Amino acid sequence: MSDFAVSGRNMSLGVCSISIIATWFGSGPMMGSAAAAYRGEMLEVLRDPIASGVSLLIAGFFFARTYRRSRRYTHIDFYENRIGKLAGVISVFVNLIAGSIWLGAVLFAFGVVFETMTDQPAALGILGGTLIIVIYTVLGGLKAVATTDVVQMAFIVIGMLILLFVVVDDSGGWQSLPEKMPSHAFQFAPEGKSFGDFFAYFQVWFSSGLVAIGVVSVVQRAMAARNEQVAQNAFYLAGIGYLLFGLVPVTLGYIAATTMPGIEDPNAVVPILAVEHLHPILVAVFVGAVISAIMSTSDSILLGCGTIISVNLLPRIVKDPTPKLQLTVARVSVPVMAMIALYTAFNTGSVISAIAIAVSIGFAGLTGPYVLCIWWPKLNSTGGFSGIAAGFATFFAVTVWFPEISASFVGFWVSLVVAIVLSLSTQQTDPPKPLSDIDDQAMDRSDRLGTLPLFRKQTQVGGTGDR
Repeated sequence: MSDFAVSGRNMSLGVCSISIIATWFGSGPMMGSAAAAYRGEMLEVLRDPIASGVSLLIAGFFFARTYRRSRRYTHIDFYENRIGKLAGVISVFVNLIAGSIWLGAVLFAFGVVFETMTDQPAALGILGGTLIIVIYTVLGGLKAVATTDVVQMAFIVIGMLILLFVVVDDSGGWQSLPEKMPSHAFQFAPEGKSFGDFFAYFQVWFSSGLVAIGVVSVVQRAMAARNEQVAQNAFYLAGIGYLLFGLVPVTLGYIAATTMPGIEDPNAVVPILAVEHLHPILVAVFVGAVISAIMSTSDSILLGCGTIISVNLLPRIVKDPTPKLQLTVARVSVPVMAMIALYTAFNTGSVISAIAIAVSIGFAGLTGPYVLCIWWPKLNSTGGFSGIAAGFATFFAVTVWFPEISASFVGFWVSLVVAIVLSLSTQQTDPPKPLSDIDDQAMDRSDRLGTLPLFRKQTQVGGTGDR
């Protein structure tokens, strides 16, 4: 399981940071954000890549070292550790539901690209691409996923930069670029001055700015790093790289809004630009870039879901499962989750909205208590369970009665406040449990932030890379 789920905990800084970017840079920024820029949806562009990129920096500064120090396999272990087994089970199902929606949206993007570039049915591309992803993920685990991430990221960078430079040159060059941009381009301030405008603006920052701390496919990279410093620095490099490179498809979407108005399906704006502006040989390179971006996210989601089922759900069904059984269940779960995601893919209308749904499902009830699990020693089971329940209840109530307000944003704050208040009021009757590592030993809370400099002298001990 250590090899399959966390690559033997020996991932280097270069591979780890590239793998994080490749995992995070999927159909969301490449196609969804370009489509949002084309439609002039400022909040969706702010959500991804801006807030999502910042979330990687937040994960690196506040959480990465704790993840690596714990030597665990998934972030769900922290719910079980601090709150209770039921909280872990709840988190399992929420994460699996969100993962299937997210993966379905990614596979949907795969179909859009395939149909746009080949004039063949999208379903054929979705099924074929999913089969390839499932095979190498089942066989190689995180080692295979991270290895392909490095190759895929090279295709992504080359393909997207070629398209950007050719499109800009065909549009009159860099000097005329401001004229080709719509008036609202790269304006990330609130669109209006009403309370609703400011509320929508800040909820995007909070919901997407914290998303990376609880996504298992990203957390696994921190747990797979060679040591704590590598884990933290990898997130710093990935966050900066994602923020810079994520603006490329956004820029392409803005250019297309003025040069190619009236595109029937904005989700296909980037592939359409490639067909219109690139030589057939370069189109092939670009297709490799898009497919690489989609595959690098898909395989990570599948691996994360398989690990969650094996590590966090299987022990609730089979007492003390053997390592062999855990590995078998993890591998079998990959194609099962792929089939569930395929159903989602064939019922997805918008890449960016589907990913937003996947994020909001768990944000309302789980994120607040989760942050307390890591950073607040006084959190107890009573406060944790109450916060989770209050967050979900608020989410559904606001969704039904106040649909114009972000239910996930309100649910997050309610769950956080309830968890804190009830934990403080029940310290005597329900003593808090300490944050522990995989061996159930209390974790050292010192130096959990590390330092901001990327490179610092470090000492490595042992084959697993523990400091």
